[in-house]
Amino acid sequence: MVPAMVMFVSGVTKYGERTLALRAASMGSLRSSMLTPPDPGPNYAKFVEECQSRMDAGLVARIIIVPERPQEEDVHMEVKREEYGDLVYRAHRFFLTFRRLFVDLILSFQDRIDSLAFFRRLHMEQAFKVVEIELVLMYESLHSKALVIHGWLGRGIRVFTLAAPVVSLLLFTRAAGDLPAVDVIITYVLLGGAILLELYAILLILISPWTYADLRRGASTSSDRLRPLAGAVFWLISYFQPEKRPRWSNQISQYNLISYCVKDTPRWYKQLMERLEWRWNFRVKTMWDSWRYTNKIAVSEQLKRLVFDQLKSKANSTMDPKSYRKLGEHRGQWALQRKGLYQKLGWSVDCEFDESILLWHIATDLCFYANNDPLPLAEMSREISNYMLFLLVMRPFMMTASIGQIRFGDTCAEAKNFFRRDDEIKHEEDCAGRLRDVNTSIARPRDVKGDRSKSVLF
Repeated sequence: MVPAMVMFVSGVTKYGERTLALRAASMGSLRSSMLTPPDPGPNYAKFVEECQSRMDAGLVARIIIVPERPQEEDVHMEVKREEYGDLVYRAHRFFLTFRRLFVDLILSFQDRIDSLAFFRRLHMEQAFKVVEIELVLMYESLHSKALVIHGWLGRGIRVFTLAAPVVSLLLFTRAAGDLPAVDVIITYVLLGGAILLELYAILLILISPWTYADLRRGASTSSDRLRPLAGAVFWLISYFQPEKRPRWSNQISQYNLISYCVKDTPRWYKQLMERLEWRWNFRVKTMWDSWRYTNKIAVSEQLKRLVFDQLKSKANSTMDPKSYRKLGEHRGQWALQRKGLYQKLGWSVDCEFDESILLWHIATDLCFYANNDPLPLAEMSREISNYMLFLLVMRPFMMTASIGQIRFGDTCAEAKNFFRRDDEIKHEEDCAGRLRDVNTSIARPRDVKGDRSKSVLF
């Protein structure tokens, strides 16, 4: 009876831990946990009174504004490789700062300066590794019990839930003589399995960046006795999660409008799925399209280098907080201005976000197929374009798109009608060629179609 009571208390404790984890991972609790105490700032009234009193006394009183931006030499700092332990520690530190963006909180200018100063001196692969670890920590915060088990309460619960089956096993061993052999064997198997699961859970805690960051922070602030323990935890992290091993699939999803319109031929079962979707709101056609017409490709080192260099170049172009905010609002204006094409093509990026994505997705395909031997840069541009369309159509909650799915559906409907006028056209390249051959200078598409259709095909 006593072993059963011990395991019952352990089970109730684990369910309580799970309940706390679900509560902590909710957006409301996550946001409230990141709010800081009210800060009135410097005493402005006292400051003004002191300045006025100095001026009345005939003394020189000047106000000097210290610029927020770091010195210019920081922009061109030397790039060097960081130790893997430093990357893990700094990734955890930046995660505690940038997780506020997930709950619509803002960052301070000092946070931006510290982040830029750190990433400017990193190699490309190490910069992506830091972001990778940050995203893993955010995923664990939202979809696991990390926020609970990596605190002192969670670690205490883990010790108790490990001790409970061990104590139950010892107590049961003493009283197992009078029980049937089958019951004894089953109980031993269950208790042994519970102990192994708890040991595995403790191992996962030990090889987590949360534990290493806490130990390293404690070793640097309070006691050097934690330094060997932090080193042991880092050895486990390096063994089970080495720096060269990616913590994600290293793939991005691809979804192409022309390819979808060509391959999505009319079938009776597709008509049935569409009927269920539009009449009964069973999203079977959407799930079918996601499974059938979405593919994944590996993210090449060239694509990572392109993204990293672009972000680094744009970060170096920010001179003050105003330009930093302006940079965050740009959706292609910066690139068009550099090429001298903003006056001609600025309308395509100044429109709504979902419309701009669709316009440039179609334009990217037309340019890609216009060249018989596309350059690597063109291929990478198409990969990014297909990924952006995947986010717009299949992951709209990740985008600030208002009617993106409606606009995509109308565009696909018009594209299917256009491509299927000639049954001989079966390939994407032929469809792109037919789109390029349409003369849109005779009449504007909006004047012909009106406002009912949101298509952006022409």
